[in-house]
Amino acid sequence: MSHSALLIIDVQRSFEQKDFWQDDHFPDFKRAISRLIDGCQSRNVPLIDIFHVSQGVFALESGLVTPMSFLSHEPQVRIYKHVHNALTESGLDLWLRERNINHLIISGMRTEQCCETTTRVASDLGFDVTFVTEATLTFPMTHSSGQTLSAEEIKLRTELVLADRFATITDVDGALAKLDSLAAQPQEPAPSKAWLPKPYLARKIEPLSAWKFSGWQLKRYGIEFSGTTSPADIFERAYSRVASWLPPRATTADRPGVGWMLEHRGKTMDYLVVGWWDNENELRMKIWVTEQGEWREALTESFCVWDMQVMAFERDAFVATLLQPKPDIEAYMKQHLTINLE
Repeated sequence: MSHSALLIIDVQRSFEQKDFWQDDHFPDFKRAISRLIDGCQSRNVPLIDIFHVSQGVFALESGLVTPMSFLSHEPQVRIYKHVHNALTESGLDLWLRERNINHLIISGMRTEQCCETTTRVASDLGFDVTFVTEATLTFPMTHSSGQTLSAEEIKLRTELVLADRFATITDVDGALAKLDSLAAQPQEPAPSKAWLPKPYLARKIEPLSAWKFSGWQLKRYGIEFSGTTSPADIFERAYSRVASWLPPRATTADRPGVGWMLEHRGKTMDYLVVGWWDNENELRMKIWVTEQGEWREALTESFCVWDMQVMAFERDAFVATLLQPKPDIEAYMKQHLTINLE
């Protein structure tokens, strides 16, 4: 198994709509990054697509936070970030470490911004970083003094500050040669461990007041692992993410505009598990988790046996009150699961 991964950073259609976009170096960039992607694929190196999400043409609603048209690869994972580096708030750091990946190859856009920032952070986090300059793209920028730096000058400056401090600077051939060299080194087998779970202990499950937003009604449940210390308002900070995910129209011919939230203060992180009923008898679900006190979409994380206890109850409540000849939304919203430990 490869301990390397290729980060394909922000090669998204959003950039093509910006007023600073230029085609001058785009053909060379396309050739370089495509060759790098092909070379990594042939060596079984995971491909990670990273997309920047913010406002305007970088908002998910714009439909432009998608790969540029020349890309046709299928990544092992897609990461959505809201800051310049791709690691700290996106969950990517955890994803990499769970797979014993310690070497990152940097490519994408823009050279001196998200690519360089990701490189610096990755190095500080202990990763071995290879920066493939020709597989990055940027555009001229004008300093406040009036001096304009060309794309070539900006790339040269990035190489200068990264080389031998944060990364190995190379081209596509050099990056692929390094992969071949790493593959030739003997690999130590990972130690095997027997599965030995901790015995199940019940957790308190408490119904909370319903969350209502733009016609939506979501029941709320609090679940807590004894000893957690997360802030009292931690889940309120995630409600805006839920609001952005829900369809604008709560009630249609296919859905009643109801569902539930599980606000789970877990042992190692907080989980927000949200489900809403759709398409007559289906459940749409999404999970958010906290990492260093900040919310992000779940990557490898999922719901647990305590969450499933509520899900089973909600399934039965939905069938009993809404999948009936006369659906009763009020009756559904009044049914709650309560688990007391006293």
